[in-house]
Amino acid sequence: MSTPLEPIPISVCVLAKNCETKIGYCLKLLTAFDDVLVLDTGSTDRTLDIVTSFSNVRVFHQDGISNFGETRNFITEKAKYDWVLHIDSDEFVTPEFLEKIRNLVLDTNTVYSIYLRLFYRGHSLPPFDTRTCRLYHRLTTSWNTRAVHEIIEIREGMTLRSIKTPIEHHSYDSVKQLIDKAQYYSTLFADQFHEKIKTSSWSPFFHGVGMFLKFYILRRAFLYGYWGFLVSFCFSIGSFLKYAKLLEYKKNS
Repeated sequence: MSTPLEPIPISVCVLAKNCETKIGYCLKLLTAFDDVLVLDTGSTDRTLDIVTSFSNVRVFHQDGISNFGETRNFITEKAKYDWVLHIDSDEFVTPEFLEKIRNLVLDTNTVYSIYLRLFYRGHSLPPFDTRTCRLYHRLTTSWNTRAVHEIIEIREGMTLRSIKTPIEHHSYDSVKQLIDKAQYYSTLFADQFHEKIKTSSWSPFFHGVGMFLKFYILRRAFLYGYWGFLVSFCFSIGSFLKYAKLLEYKKNS
């Protein structure tokens, strides 16, 4: 009989809202950690019932999110361990990722980025992989306070290291979800940057087309048939909306 592995001494922070279809599987994959913190931001479905069924999970509450950076810092303060990993409710760790984390020699002056592999309706789409900083020592650094596109600060003297074993990102199950998220994040983007980014009447068009070409041609999403085209096109709509809303702000000011 094999000896049970010790819990991984890292606190995992999860933001959740109305994610009953995915949160259970997300948390089931995190049982190797004995400190998982879920911050519920106003669920009205069965999310909380599912979350509270896990013995290694602590639940906190907040009414919505107006600033993602501040929200991530808030839940990080509640962690048991100083090493913290942030996972979203639609992201699923793999056994390979857990093994990598367990054997990683952590350096307090290093921020670790992970790769998110996008899945759309069960289809793996590597052209849409993103790298994002998620693992860090909370006494060394923190999230910046951007409302959207928040990042962990790489402060002077710190280094960035990549964990190349990807996490599965199941963010979208329908075209409606793709468009709804494009609407949501483009509004946050325009609210945050309307006084900081210059724009013109052509900016929405150029950014939208540029985003489509980036994924469909340069990252070769065309190799993934209809799914590659669909996600590329919806991402281009999101980019178009960011700058259209930014332009609207400026015209109304």
